[in-house]
Amino acid sequence: MTNGIGKRVCTKCGGSRFNGWNSCMDCRNARGRLREQRLKANGGRHTVAEWRALLKTSPTCAECNRPWSVIPPRPDRRYKAVWTKGHKIAVYHGGTNDIRNIQAECYECNFGKNAGPLKR
Repeated sequence: MTNGIGKRVCTKCGGSRFNGWNSCMDCRNARGRLREQRLKANGGRHTVAEWRALLKTSPTCAECNRPWSVIPPRPDRRYKAVWTKGHKIAVYHGGTNDIRNIQAECYECNFGKNAGPLKR
């Protein structure tokens, strides 16, 4: 949608800042802040060492069981790894950020998840 002078405007928030994927940056930042609040409220944490140890014992994606070597590279070249941190119980549903609730997932499985509509 555009305003009267031809500038693009987000239909959700009215913002006018868009990234290279035509996503509203104001909406993206708001979702990020909301997620950080949920993570803090749900509790739990893990260290880089704990994540690396988990990754070493995970030769495949926890969701689709494909070996890391057969997963195509991520579309965004800034990210070199095909694995991501996935929550067994979604943060949205009260899952913690403790290492016991984290599993190694390929980006395709993790990004394809949908925990449900965002709570406001």
